[in-house]
Amino acid sequence: MAEEMKEVPVQERSDDAKAQQQNAQAQLSALMQQLAVAQTIATKERNRSEELANLVNRMQADFDNYRKRNAELNKKQKEDGMVAVIEKVIPVLDVLKQAISMITDEKVAEGVKMIYRQITEMLSNFGVSEIPALGEQFDPNLHNAIMQVKVKDPDKVNMVVEVFQKGYRMGERIIRHSVVKVAK
Repeated sequence: MAEEMKEVPVQERSDDAKAQQQNAQAQLSALMQQLAVAQTIATKERNRSEELANLVNRMQADFDNYRKRNAELNKKQKEDGMVAVIEKVIPVLDVLKQAISMITDEKVAEGVKMIYRQITEMLSNFGVSEIPALGEQFDPNLHNAIMQVKVKDPDKVNMVVEVFQKGYRMGERIIRHSVVKVAK
């Protein structure tokens, strides 16, 4: 038995192909729309990702600046606290120096000298140093002139000729100006 083959008329085949082609075009159009929507979403997300990355970078920079400001503020506050204490200790040093010159008992004088040396050593450990004055050129940033004395030697004009009270500095910061007599 031979199977019968059906022949489909050419018109029917072309209508079928047209329908398939239209269906494929409709699917392609729908896919293109979905692709356009996906590309738009991807662009928006990429922009959002860049914005968030920039925000993170700005926040990191702001935090670094905050940390640096706080470190500098802490350093300054620590230095201010040290200076406040040192300002209270320096007059005690002056009194000890005066006491050393007035004590007649050698053993007592030696004990007071030891205390004086310990205090000056402690101040030195904190970076406190005496401001040179005697024989130096007068500097209003370092010295406080309370007296002037006339001199005949022109080379000595504006020179410190006597120190009434020692001045001290901690690094570049002046804790107390030297109180001096200046030649004019």
